[in-house]
Amino acid sequence: MKESFHKESYKIHTNAISNVNIEKDLELYRNWFDNNTTDVWRHLRMLKFLDVFIKNYSKANWLTVGDGMFGTSATYINRKGGNALPTDINVSLLESAKANNMIQDYKYANAELLPFEDDSFDFAFCKEAFHHFPRAFISIYEMLRVSKEAILLVEPNDFLPPPIPRRLLQLLKNNIKKILGLSIHHADTGNYEPIGNYIFCISIRDIQKIALGLHLPMVAYKKFHDVYIEGVEYEKLDGNAPLYKKIKKNIFIQKIFKATGLSGYNQIMAIIFKKEPSEILVKELKKSGFTIIRLPDNPYI
Repeated sequence: MKESFHKESYKIHTNAISNVNIEKDLELYRNWFDNNTTDVWRHLRMLKFLDVFIKNYSKANWLTVGDGMFGTSATYINRKGGNALPTDINVSLLESAKANNMIQDYKYANAELLPFEDDSFDFAFCKEAFHHFPRAFISIYEMLRVSKEAILLVEPNDFLPPPIPRRLLQLLKNNIKKILGLSIHHADTGNYEPIGNYIFCISIRDIQKIALGLHLPMVAYKKFHDVYIEGVEYEKLDGNAPLYKKIKKNIFIQKIFKATGLSGYNQIMAIIFKKEPSEILVKELKKSGFTIIRLPDNPYI
């Protein structure tokens, strides 16, 4: 009997990490945040928004979900003074990270069935992993279940152009990108990744509906552009680094597409609060460019 696809998908992603050259990448990630590469610059753009939470919840416990690449998200939180436990469906790289004193601990966890009691952590954070999950939105409910304060995600942003001939619009965008030598975003290729998974982009409307359905008080979001180019992991960051310049050029073109309505931001930082946050935190999020949405109470409860 053929196994259900979501179970096949777990195996696919488990095997994907198994194919990583641990010895080679261990040297890359051992002092990753100190390496000053173009890739680190990219990821810090996505991680620095955690600083306001770490500062305002100095004794908080964090769960990082899908953090199997040596636990980089947990490492960032811990280096900033937080207390984070990295998890993944394949813990081979986490095991290596612990053996080499890069992290203190880790745990095997399927994001769609987290092995923790309710409210076990203050926060759950998922960065660039949600979109790989075969039943991705189940993982949001699981992260909310095991968190007390909020969950935070950094993932591809869902966007549809205005109701004009979308196929014609997509061809125009792709041709412009080819002429300029820019990469074509996943959404341009049917929203599937080469590994075989569908890319679950999220929208702020998705986040709002989940929060409203659970009678939660607030959501927040910030959209931005990001571009990955193979090789950035090894490029030393400076203003003339070729891949850095190419990424900046690509982001600039994405901003033009956004300004003219041809596209939207391709990434989103989204927060679902389980508890009402302090006004200090809300003000600091707004100062950092986040939009805050206070949700209405259910009048029938």
